[in-house]
Amino acid sequence: MARPRYHVVATLPVAWWARRRLGNVGVWALVAMGILIDGDHLADWAWMRVTGRRDKFLSPLHSWELLALTSVTAAWLRRGRPRNRGVVAQAAAGIAFGWWLHMFQDLATNRPDHAGAYSIVNRIWHGFDRDSSGWKGHKTFHQWGNTPWWTWL
Repeated sequence: MARPRYHVVATLPVAWWARRRLGNVGVWALVAMGILIDGDHLADWAWMRVTGRRDKFLSPLHSWELLALTSVTAAWLRRGRPRNRGVVAQAAAGIAFGWWLHMFQDLATNRPDHAGAYSIVNRIWHGFDRDSSGWKGHKTFHQWGNTPWWTWL
């Protein structure tokens, strides 16, 4: 599983490369989103701690749909009038870029059964059931669930 420390290693060089294109605010947003998106796994961790079960995949930010909406918003802000290309547009572009980077890292390293495992609509459709939504063959799914939260970092 791509834990936050691995996202740091992969995200920082990309942020350095993108700094001229995104600006300072955009680069910080890229770094924050590329790494901190994993905070949504705390919902899974809480579910496991409360129920003792590892049968759900909640992680609401690991969603192609929310990523697409953010990307469209970022593109719209960057193509607006010059007054709209300021800090908000830089932040939105950085968030979208960092989010894409994170999702592709997760797709490559976590190897779900299919890319739809990261679809919030797919997970809702299957009642957030881990196996039905695309993680059936992963016996070590959220193996960190019975440990203190910081061991996941």
